Amino acid sequence: ERLGRFARVLKPGVSFIIPFIDSPRSFQWRMTQIDSNGSIVDTPTNSYRIDLRESVFNFLRQEVFTKDGVVVDVNALMYYHIDDVLKAVYEVDDLQVALSNTAQTQLKEVFGNMTFTQALGSQQQINEHLIKEFAKTFFNWGIHVERMELLDLLPKAQTSQAMKKQMIAERSRRGEFIRSEGNKASMRLVAEGTKMVKLNNGLAEQEATRKRSEGEAGAKVELARAESSVLDSLAEAIISDGASNVQYQLAQRFMDLLKTVNESVDNKKIFLPYQVQGLRGMVDEVMLTYGTEQSEAPKRVAPPSQQYSALD
Repeated sequence: ERLGRFARVLKPGVSFIIPFIDSPRSFQWRMTQIDSNGSIVDTPTNSYRIDLRESVFNFLRQEVFTKDGVVVDVNALMYYHIDDVLKAVYEVDDLQVALSNTAQTQLKEVFGNMTFTQALGSQQQINEHLIKEFAKTFFNWGIHVERMELLDLLPKAQTSQAMKKQMIAERSRRGEFIRSEGNKASMRLVAEGTKMVKLNNGLAEQEATRKRSEGEAGAKVELARAESSVLDSLAEAIISDGASNVQYQLAQRFMDLLKTVNESVDNKKIFLPYQVQGLRGMVDEVMLTYGTEQSEAPKRVAPPSQQYSALD
């Protein structure tokens, strides 16, 4: 400045000024640096030298409300460099305060149009929106915005605790739902498996029953054929002897009776509706072979009235 009025901007290198007439204009700024602990530190400066390199401007932490009424502490960083020193010094009274107020307004507008959940998942979109809005406003002040970064996005302590409880409840609900779905799927698979086992057992039992039925039917057919063959052979033998089938059956029953008659009670009578002339010869042969029982009075042979005492 010359006599309190802007004269020129001194470029890097050697410059000549008129003492007591030309004087530098002081510039108040806040330098943002990262200390050895990794923390961001802001250092106020008041100098007539302006750094034209890319620098970091730390927007102080501020409270904003989201669309769903959650109070959030937001801290953002702006990477910038000064393109026009004249505009940065003379176009605005206090550049530092102007940047902070503009950022506060834009952050409230952005977060007021979205819920907290949307804000957590839309940080990249928020950064792009802030770059677009800041670039138009800060260009008139000689500032070129390179990029924006949301450093912190933290709810209040009470809100954070409520969100933690909600998150735990939601995870518990999802866990119960997943376990219920697993149990339901397990029961369904077990039921399907049991159904398949019963179906296979039923089919196997049905097949076994069919096989047994076929075997029994075949066996009965073979037995019937064998019995028929035996009866045919027996009939041929009876016919060849000049007898009849009825006579054969009666003789067979009588022979069966003779096998068990000695096991029954004594002094019984047997009535035979059958001609026993042929049987007398057999009886005589038995008496000749085994002899007769001696008694005081000789026994008289019964007349042929087909009535006989039981044999001893």
